[in-house]
Formats: sequence, C-alpha cells, structure tokens
Amino acid sequence: MASDKLEQLKGYFNELKLNAVAQRLDEVLERADKEKLGRVELLLELVRDEALRRHERAVELRVQAAKFPETKTFDTFDWNFQPELNVPQVKDLAELRFIDEARPVVLLGKPGTGKTHLAISFGVRACQSGYRVRFYKAKDLFRALYATLADDTTERFLAGLTRHPLLIIDELAYFKGRPEHAYLFFDLLQARSEKASTILTSNLRVSEWGDVLGDVKLTAALVDRLMYRAHVVNIKNGRSYRTEGPEGPNAKTVRAPSRTAKR
Repeated sequence: MASDKLEQLKGYFNELKLNAVAQRLDEVLERADKEKLGRVELLLELVRDEALRRHERAVELRVQAAKFPETKTFDTFDWNFQPELNVPQVKDLAELRFIDEARPVVLLGKPGTGKTHLAISFGVRACQSGYRVRFYKAKDLFRALYATLADDTTERFLAGLTRHPLLIIDELAYFKGRPEHAYLFFDLLQARSEKASTILTSNLRVSEWGDVLGDVKLTAALVDRLMYRAHVVNIKNGRSYRTEGPEGPNAKTVRAPSRTAKR
C-alpha cells in the first residue's frame, strides 16, 4: 500500500476514534503479507483488538461509576475457607440471572465472613457483563437519603438509583438511625421492587433490623418486600476471615474441614 494512502487511512481511523486499529495497522499488514491472510482475516485481526479495547474501557468506566471501596472478584475469594457458605448457591448466583429477574440477594453473617467480598464480586462481574451498578455502605446511603428531605429531591434520588440494574447496600448494622430512615428505605425498596435487583449485606439478624431503622412495624413491611423472591445466602455461623484467615491473629488455628466445589 502506498505510503501516502497508508497514512491517510491511519488518519481516518484516528478520526473515527479507531485508535487500536490505527496503531496495529502496519503490524497487521506486514503479517498479512507474510501469512497470506485473506481480506476477511485481515479485517477481523484489525477490528478484534479495537472491540476488545472498547469493551475493557467500558468495563473500567462502569467499575469506576459503581464506587466500590475496593475491587474484589470471585477469583480472589477463598472458597475453601468458609465451611458455612453454600458455595454452589453463590456460584449459581454469579451467573447473574437474578439481575435479569430483578430479584434481591441478601447476604447474612457475622463480621468477617466474606459478605462484602461476595457483594463486590457480584458487582464487578455485573459491570463486566454490561450492567450499571452502584455501591453504598448502608450508613452512607441513609445519610444521602435523609439529606434529600431538606431540598425535596427524594423522588429524583430514588429515580436515579432505580436506573441501576444492580444496587449494593453493604453493612446494615447498628448505627445511630433516625425515624425517617425506615420510611426512606421502604420507599427505595418499593421503587426497585420487581424492576431492579438489590444486594443487601448485614451482620444482624433480620429480627434486629427494626431496632436499627427505628420503626419495628414498618421494618416488618420492608423485610416482607425485600424478602419477596429474594435469594438468601446465610453464613451466620461462619468463621471470620479477619481473625482466622491466613493473615489474622488466629492464623495458626486448625482450619475446619472444607468442602470442595467446582468452579
């Protein structure tokens, strides 16, 4: 290919923001000559890298927008550590059908049993699969919801959250709540019910949620709405990775026999 036409072609690729194609053009043309690639193979070679680059960038942007406190994946989860965990159930949920079905997932267990790691792993995989995700610590979400009452933006805030196919609410635990929190949380779950999926983690028994939210009766209705069609992963009797894991103070504790599950 004439040098001037080659440069012109690169210019068009860059103008069309096909940067990966422009960068690899010389290399792929040289390979095409050596290996006698057909026209379709040549085009496939050029376009494949661009498609992969765009996919990786889109995933990166979705992960950033989700605002995870850190990136956790299933690949870094110790499946053999937690004998109380129903591994087949979690790996089935990792297929993300619950998002398409707009079903909630509730992760219950003592601190350190891996609930947050699993919740973030679901979120990262959802980002990789093209879903918009938003992560909140429960106390931060309640603070943000309460702030909307001051300027009457609650409906707008709830509508924005409902546009995310997956909302992760982490660490529903004891904190200084306000009477309005139960009402706001109920409105959030009602807005998302059967429209979008919500993951909630908590180290409290469900019966204790009313004490945290400040309204036992409304919390009962809230729980009923949340648990309707929910997948519940219960590791309440699990071991703490923070204290009994390989880097914990009790790392030398003899580990309980673990089940081996296929990935």
